[in-house]
Amino acid sequence: MLNYILHNLDRYPLDGVVHFELEIDYPFIHNVIDYMETECKRAGIQFVRIKPRKTWEELYDKCGFPTRKIRWCNGHYKLDAKRQLSKWLNEVGFYVVHYIGYCADEERRFNKRLSAKKLEIYPLAENGINEDVILEWAKTQPIFNNYYKTNKRCGCMYCPMSSYLNFAYLYKYYPENFRYMLEKMRETEELREKELGRPFSVISSNPKYNADYLEHIVKTKWLKKLNEMECTTKQKNIAAAKNQIEIGG
Repeated sequence: MLNYILHNLDRYPLDGVVHFELEIDYPFIHNVIDYMETECKRAGIQFVRIKPRKTWEELYDKCGFPTRKIRWCNGHYKLDAKRQLSKWLNEVGFYVVHYIGYCADEERRFNKRLSAKKLEIYPLAENGINEDVILEWAKTQPIFNNYYKTNKRCGCMYCPMSSYLNFAYLYKYYPENFRYMLEKMRETEELREKELGRPFSVISSNPKYNADYLEHIVKTKWLKKLNEMECTTKQKNIAAAKNQIEIGG
């Protein structure tokens, strides 16, 4: 959406951009943010990065690995950056209008927010741009490092709510981060097992599906599925390119 706004500043005036900087974002996300910061500065638009006051690892040392039920990664980590932003905006007395990246076919999502009378504008929805159009565009952008060829939504690398396909992507493209995640998962599972006197899993209510299971299923099943999906997408792109060449003559 920000890219769209920067190409339509006559319709969507922009004074500043704020990014919540998280060390657990995928490395390609950091590349995207660096690029967008450069584009904003080129247009003379202020770009501000806000980090949580405690790092993910600091909170991990205190709370253990986040689970599906105990998601401190949201309330104590991500939202701390939002609290800092709210405090700063109140102190400087800015009147803020937010641009939100809902698409035209996400009407149910932004209609709820409209009823709350928030000061928000939805550029993609206003211009009839649907989610599948954005997704198809994202598949062709090298900066996303193939992520959107198999995934529709992007969360944090170590999210306990991630799908096996997400974990397979992490294992394939960022193996050191995958190894680190498993290490921290196992540490928490072992600690909780001692405390509770029974097996424990950070990603499931069923202790059978623990970090050991996750590593096994990703390496033996989901990595293969990820590769197959990427191959299918590549073949579709080649076929589409050939059709365009034939149509163009």
